[in-house]
Amino acid sequence: MKSRIKVLILAIAVAATAPVFAAPGHEEAEGKILKEGVSSSQQLGGSPVRYQIPVARTGKLYLSSEHLASESNRTMAIEASLYSPSGQLLAKDSDSKGHFTLNESVDPGTYYLDIKGSSLGSVNDSDNRYNIHMGVK
Repeated sequence: MKSRIKVLILAIAVAATAPVFAAPGHEEAEGKILKEGVSSSQQLGGSPVRYQIPVARTGKLYLSSEHLASESNRTMAIEASLYSPSGQLLAKDSDSKGHFTLNESVDPGTYYLDIKGSSLGSVNDSDNRYNIHMGVK
């Protein structure tokens, strides 16, 4: 009986101190780094997601989004804001059909892209998913 109580107390203690895991797409995004090309599938959540964009050369930064081809674009509103390394807003675009496009001249440094939006689908629906295209020319 005492061993069962100890096991129960241990199980409760582990459950109470374990980290809370959110639904996919809702993880802390401060560490997300965008590289040239197409990102893996991302998911809109209730709060903005921040991406770091390391730029190694002077040029034109191109950013755009696309939702999954099989999904309706009428259910997804998305907004993107691009910030300079010093935190100044450089460009912003929003769309009620699931797309954004940003083009901005940049110098070397780490830029930041904030994305927020909403979808009529639930958190686990693929309606919330999008990819980011990024390039510097």
